[in-house]
Amino acid sequence: MASPTPSKRSEQDPSDVSGAAVLPPDGLYEILLRLPAKDLCRLRAVCRSWRSLASDPIFIKDHAARHTRPFLATSFLDPGEDVYCGVSIVDLCSGDVIKQIHTRDKDVRLQRTYLDRVCMVGGRHPLAFTALNPATGATLGPSADISEEYADLLERRYVSMESCAFGKVPSTGEYKALRFLNVGSPVGSQHLCEVMTLDAGSNHARWRPKPGPPLPVCSNNKITSVVIDGVVYFLFGFIDPCYRYLKTLFKPGTITPFNLETEEWMPTISGPESVTSYYMGGNKITTSRSPEAVEHISITNLNGSLVIVHLVHRVSMDLWFLMDVEKGLWVKKYSIRYRRHYRRAYPLVVLDDETIIFIMQSKDTLISYDTKTDTFTDMFNLQDYRSIAIYTGSLLS
Repeated sequence: MASPTPSKRSEQDPSDVSGAAVLPPDGLYEILLRLPAKDLCRLRAVCRSWRSLASDPIFIKDHAARHTRPFLATSFLDPGEDVYCGVSIVDLCSGDVIKQIHTRDKDVRLQRTYLDRVCMVGGRHPLAFTALNPATGATLGPSADISEEYADLLERRYVSMESCAFGKVPSTGEYKALRFLNVGSPVGSQHLCEVMTLDAGSNHARWRPKPGPPLPVCSNNKITSVVIDGVVYFLFGFIDPCYRYLKTLFKPGTITPFNLETEEWMPTISGPESVTSYYMGGNKITTSRSPEAVEHISITNLNGSLVIVHLVHRVSMDLWFLMDVEKGLWVKKYSIRYRRHYRRAYPLVVLDDETIIFIMQSKDTLISYDTKTDTFTDMFNLQDYRSIAIYTGSLLS
């Protein structure tokens, strides 16, 4: 009589003594697929088979498709430290810290992105730039802090980074950055533009000089530029008194796009007619000395849509979504009743139930707005509203 075939239980790794052995593989797959990333990271330590399954690229892809809600990325301080030490990945609803990544450079600031990578600037050098993959902790950056063509400026003048936009080209999967430099001189300041393509697996990328935009843009404010599907959108700087003469050529609310794939400026996009006519009719805009204060017009990326945020003083906050760029079609999807207490709120993301998450830039607080009941609710506090991003990637690697 032939010897009986050894059971799967006896062939299994000795460390796999959990109840996973009695679960059908398909059942285990489905159960683990339903769990959030934070729990899966802990369960990987249960046994080798669970770690193998939860680390499989196909499983990670399926898990990301099931769990589409993005995370919040913020800078954090270690106890006793007075400079930022790394990046926290935070659950958008509960405020729970899912993961923390310590960075080599201290005091880095996050750029306001909506992406599966996080962009960090500052730290060891005013022009320093680093892209972080929160899932793996891997970083990419340029081999030099400035392009070769502008390198001599560092010796003769003070050069600072006015703003930096970071995005992904959908057709190639490349990550690119576009930034504005402010070069000081005795007779005034000069604004320069650079672009960079990050090389996967290496830190040999280089900044390259590019022509500036065809019209003045608001480049020094995180609420007046966004990146969506490989295109950087800048709001026309009509607020600046130096540029108000251009209102005869370009209406308030005009947006200037830059294509990261072709590395060229694109034709301007007109804003919603009711928004532009509001200011063309003589209404004044109230500005603030704080570059992070919400102006009466700002732009944001809400779940992949370009949105103009129009704060009509003492009336409403209107969210205009660009539905057709070729036709210039804008649709006002939300009009939120004005509250003085929430006038500094800036929208970050819309959840599946149409709850809108805002950042209160005057209080370092995240708040939610229920579009069905027209109510705001405080969620949790942040250490610095100026250093946050929306992380859309997976935490499994």
